[in-house]
Amino acid sequence: MANGHGGARPGSGRKKKPLADKLMEGNPGKRPNKVLGFAEGLPAEVEPPEYLENFAGFEIEPDVNVFYSNTVKWLERTGCLHLINPDFIAEYAMLKTRWLECEFIVGSLFAHHRISMAAANADMGLKYLKQADAAWAKIWAIVAQNCEYTLGSENPNAEIMAALLSAKPE
Repeated sequence: MANGHGGARPGSGRKKKPLADKLMEGNPGKRPNKVLGFAEGLPAEVEPPEYLENFAGFEIEPDVNVFYSNTVKWLERTGCLHLINPDFIAEYAMLKTRWLECEFIVGSLFAHHRISMAAANADMGLKYLKQADAAWAKIWAIVAQNCEYTLGSENPNAEIMAALLSAKPE
């Protein structure tokens, strides 16, 4: 960075190889494969905070409550809902709603041939979408760190070797 601050940057470094590629290659690194675990039958509904009602700018669907509820339902399935700050979910829902409103405005401006105003709103929509993605990244980081479990045994050949060693000679 130009201001002299060092340290690791979020998202820097080599990206993880997808699990499907590891399984196809026989897991050449021999590290345990990890997948996200989803729990079933977790707590009942979590209601959106009341202050999100003030963010209803246009009467469009889905509104901020739908984004909030869908995110909460997904987090319940992962079993990580109790780890996420509710403000993170509210921030994500509000930004996603604002992005959708900007897209709605852009569509209506294009319909009325107001291209310059539509371009300005499209740019604003992209900024909201970028902020929504950053808000989602905070949520996803918590889910990815806490909901992974090892797929199978650490050594994929351990079961075969155990069967060979336990076999009785004839």
